[in-house]
Amino acid sequence: MNNREIYQIDPSKRKIKNEGVVSLNDDDKEILRYELETFVCDGQYEKGLEHILETYLMNIVESQQPAVWVSGFYGSGKSHLVQTG
Repeated sequence: MNNREIYQIDPSKRKIKNEGVVSLNDDDKEILRYELETFVCDGQYEKGLEHILETYLMNIVESQQPAVWVSGFYGSGKSHLVQTG
């Protein structure tokens, strides 16, 4: 079995709209839609996102939010996590 056989959409037949660079503004609605449609959030990534959002919501009435440290190997999704969070 090949990796691409387990995905709903074969990644070899899909072009990355933003070439893998995370940078959005109001004019990038198509790129934002692509990011949201192809976003995968599970495992440790999911736990990290839950922690960030829960901490934010617990402190939403405060004038300052606690900082978050995001670390990981190259290509592990740090930029996507920060963009989403």
